[in-house]
Amino acid sequence: MNINLHQQRGVAILTAMLVVALGTISIVAIISRQHLDIQRERNEALIQTARSFATSGERFAAALLFRDVKDGLRENSDSLDDDWAQTIPPVPIDNMALQGCIVDMQGRFNLNNLINAEGEAVEQYVLQLKRLLSQLSIDQVKADAIVDWVDADFNATIPDGAEDDYYTGLTPAYRAANGPFTMVSELLLVKGFSSAIKEEKEDYELLLPHIAALPVRGGPTPLNVNTATPEVLSSVSDFLEPLGPDLSRWDTGAYEDYPACENIFDLEAEAGPDTLAQDRDLTPYESVLDFESEAAVESGEEVAPANTLTVRSDYFQVRIDVGGEEAVLTQYTLLERDGEGKTKVIFRARDTL
Repeated sequence: MNINLHQQRGVAILTAMLVVALGTISIVAIISRQHLDIQRERNEALIQTARSFATSGERFAAALLFRDVKDGLRENSDSLDDDWAQTIPPVPIDNMALQGCIVDMQGRFNLNNLINAEGEAVEQYVLQLKRLLSQLSIDQVKADAIVDWVDADFNATIPDGAEDDYYTGLTPAYRAANGPFTMVSELLLVKGFSSAIKEEKEDYELLLPHIAALPVRGGPTPLNVNTATPEVLSSVSDFLEPLGPDLSRWDTGAYEDYPACENIFDLEAEAGPDTLAQDRDLTPYESVLDFESEAAVESGEEVAPANTLTVRSDYFQVRIDVGGEEAVLTQYTLLERDGEGKTKVIFRARDTL
């Protein structure tokens, strides 16, 4: 009997110890879960705050664009001399900081100009894309795959085009869009620009500062000669090919840093390797006629196809960076501005173009 009592007491002690251990484990698990929940809620609050600040920055950019139209300077043309064309320095707000910039996307080649309303390739813009690739020392045959990505048919362009039969053979497999680009980074899906291949990704990064993915309504989107990069100006026509750098209103190659904002509008940088030209008149063109007059001073040739150029823009991309308290957010917003200066959001993305 004494032995059984002793054994029972031993079992009771072990049971009590086990209960205490389980209770301790449960308490630790509960506390750890609470800490995780608190941290998760804190992170979500920081992210929501960062998104709110990014939206505020977006609205500030829209206000700048609205005021630009109301001021109506230089015949209401859009240029690198406008107030919106500057980097917004870091602005501290609470425990975060906000900065960003506005970029005129009509200073780029619109990839969606490559097709008409029926989804057929437009030769004029296909040739322009090939000239642009040549300006950047990118193989012109890559234009074939880009055209195949947006055109409506399923026939691969010879010699280096690509349609579903190519893309469905990849891992992972996917299909060609056979429609307009919705965002520029979609180009990374196109044959010849894969992010998985170093040389192809480098070609994408070279092309990125010179292209846009804009809506096409009622015809191709014209190019703003005041904000166009020299390479894009040179691509417009055979006549303009050697004249782009001289006609461009960019004084430095800072636009090549896109999508970074820090120095993109540093037009007063000291002369150096990025300087495009010295002692040039960089006064913005107030009309396409002014541009054509400067381009054809001693020539009667056609400068560019009709309706392909402009000095006013409708599409602007806003980049807002918000950082602080371990939260970092970059937001890209494509705004469309109407003739009265009002803007609407066409596209918004975070951390990717």
